[in-house]
Amino acid sequence: MAAQKGISVHIAKNRMVMDGSMQATITATVLGLAAQIEREFISARTKEALCKSKIEGVKLGRPKGQADLLKLDAFHDEITGYIKKGINKRAISKLIECSPSTLYKWLERRHIHMKSGKLKAK
Repeated sequence: MAAQKGISVHIAKNRMVMDGSMQATITATVLGLAAQIEREFISARTKEALCKSKIEGVKLGRPKGQADLLKLDAFHDEITGYIKKGINKRAISKLIECSPSTLYKWLERRHIHMKSGKLKAK
């Protein structure tokens, strides 16, 4: 495509010039073929490894259900302190540098509710 527009590509490391000449076209074709073969080898190795893992009984992928440990658990004391001081959720999310939705979900999963600026845990 570059050759059709009169653009030549210089590959400095290999001292190659892809300028649309017959030699450059052959080189590009060979390199493209080698890349395609390598992709197929990688795919085959990946499929073999997954098949082997499955036969060995290894569970693949993310576990079902919700995680026991959450990102904001490390900020539990800090968050509850802010709630006790009457700071609203949006401001708390800025203070602990997370999105408001992440904080809302964390509060819900940890059963921490704010009632008129006061902490109410179930």
